[in-house]
Amino acid sequence: MTFNGYPYVFYTPETQAAIGAGGIFIFYTQTKSEELRPSKIGFGAFYTTNKQYKFSINPIIYFNANKLVLQMPTSFGSTEDKFWGLGNETPETGTAAYSREDFNLQMEVQVPPFLFFSDRTGFILDFKHTAIVDVQENAFLMDESVTGFNGGNLYGVGVNLVWDRRDNLFYPTSGHYQYIKFIAYTEPSDYIFTTFELDVRLYKTLFKNHVWATNFYLKNVAGNAPFYELPALGGHQRMRGYFQGRYRDKNYVSLQTEFRQYFWKRLGFVVFAGIGDVSEEITSLNMNELKYSIGGGLRYLFNKKENVNLRMDIGIGRDGTTGIYFGIEEAF
Repeated sequence: MTFNGYPYVFYTPETQAAIGAGGIFIFYTQTKSEELRPSKIGFGAFYTTNKQYKFSINPIIYFNANKLVLQMPTSFGSTEDKFWGLGNETPETGTAAYSREDFNLQMEVQVPPFLFFSDRTGFILDFKHTAIVDVQENAFLMDESVTGFNGGNLYGVGVNLVWDRRDNLFYPTSGHYQYIKFIAYTEPSDYIFTTFELDVRLYKTLFKNHVWATNFYLKNVAGNAPFYELPALGGHQRMRGYFQGRYRDKNYVSLQTEFRQYFWKRLGFVVFAGIGDVSEEITSLNMNELKYSIGGGLRYLFNKKENVNLRMDIGIGRDGTTGIYFGIEEAF
């Protein structure tokens, strides 16, 4: 077993300045072999200058030559979020802020495949509790015109299919990863809806220490979903440079590519670019109006044995918006 912990300070559009601590346990559930992937338990906590806080733990444990996988991400926090309304052309009003508290617990068990020849088939139980603490001056939430204005509880049951041929979990240099997930939120949930996600990732080594990574992502929500569960463009993984949730709607599509290189001992850099957008109907996406994201970042290989990086990225959006992101592992 290995453990790496670190204090950190960071700034993102969503949190503003923050201070926190995090770490990751990496271990094997049996004697290490070429087939068995390393299990990990990541955890973290932070507090921000705009009074946000979050505690999270994310175990991913591999058993039986990767034929059985258990994941159970859990988090609790208070968020100073923003909501600009729905659609891909929402205006900047200056009154988008609101406050909420969330508790999320999801358990996913992946077993040997029996559907569509995937590497693993997963079963999901999901619970989410959201409380809207303060609507502040947000016009959408003050007049109760948006589904989810007062928060609520969600209970979901789902399934996923996983194809995972990456050569490394933390810093892939070759192979591919595909993930399909479907969750239905039914009674006794306060809102009845379904979600569908498709996540496709490709990795290729161009030269020694030069990696090209590409990610296509799609999410669809059908039914009476609360606004905070609708696909949100932006954040530290996709479309870096946009506030996560700057644009929301029932459909979200993004495509991003990233070039990664180590240039001196444990130091490396990346450059990335992406396009994406949201829409009410998937067929109404307009190629001429897609948002774009460009940027770069630095990497420090703090766990050489398992190839785990600390990362710092700067992303720039179409309207000149910027975001600075600090974290552990790659964006995808």
